[in-house]
Amino acid sequence: MPAERWLITGASGQLGSHVVRLLAGDDAHPAVFALTGRQDAGTPGVSAQRVDLADHEALRACVAAFRPTHVVHLGALTAVGACHSRPADAEQINTGATRVLAEASDAIGARLVFSSTDMVFDGEHAPYSETDEPHPLSHYGRTKVAAERTLVGLAHTLVVRMPLLYGLPRNGRETTFTSQLAALRSGQPLRLFTDEFRTPVWLADAARAVMGLTRSDLTGLIHLAGPQRLSRYELVAECARLLGLEHPQLVQISRLALAATEPRPADLSLDGRRFAALFPHLVPGPLRAEVLSPV
Repeated sequence: MPAERWLITGASGQLGSHVVRLLAGDDAHPAVFALTGRQDAGTPGVSAQRVDLADHEALRACVAAFRPTHVVHLGALTAVGACHSRPADAEQINTGATRVLAEASDAIGARLVFSSTDMVFDGEHAPYSETDEPHPLSHYGRTKVAAERTLVGLAHTLVVRMPLLYGLPRNGRETTFTSQLAALRSGQPLRLFTDEFRTPVWLADAARAVMGLTRSDLTGLIHLAGPQRLSRYELVAECARLLGLEHPQLVQISRLALAATEPRPADLSLDGRRFAALFPHLVPGPLRAEVLSPV
């Protein structure tokens, strides 16, 4: 078999940094080309290039020059507010870049795995399986649905819908989760939704799942889900318990109490039974103490 050559977009993101680190230490010794945004991937010795996902010609050039065997497309404009305020940018980055990578990958027969989101759903009929019809409430969700549809029928291509991810990035990037941990440890109050539910997955578990899925021959669509249905409040409260904090400053609020430009879905829980049946060795675990420390 030819040596593996992996191109990773979003390599400086929280999930991308974990995927790059796993690949760098993998026994198969794949060649890795990390496409990053403003930050580094966080793994020394990995070839990296800063690329704007809205620059479609640059993306095509990267694929043509590196000629990957595997493309893992994790990069996106993920901030819901930014997608709402910059709709054209969101379409260029989330939908257009996916189409361009799909075309370039298909032209050289490369395997493409695309990270989508639970936010393609409206939150009214959870848990959601792969056969449920998307109905996004946000422009972010709509751009990801459009991106999924550009991949329908392409060979060697898989869409993985991801839930909320938590844990510590491998490159020191500040995220909502790292900010919440810092607030917990310092005793600062945190206002957290009690009525917005997800099936969250630890970053390290998600990275292992992405690698396994990319090396599989599965095509089409699959959901990755954690084993627990948790609200934002429950997620952080359990982290406080694991940290041994007896009186964390957690304030319970409703998602409806905050003004928002777009509706917040109530329950985006994903049904992960198909993934568990096909990849039992890669099933994400529950929230546990090791997620609070670097891996």
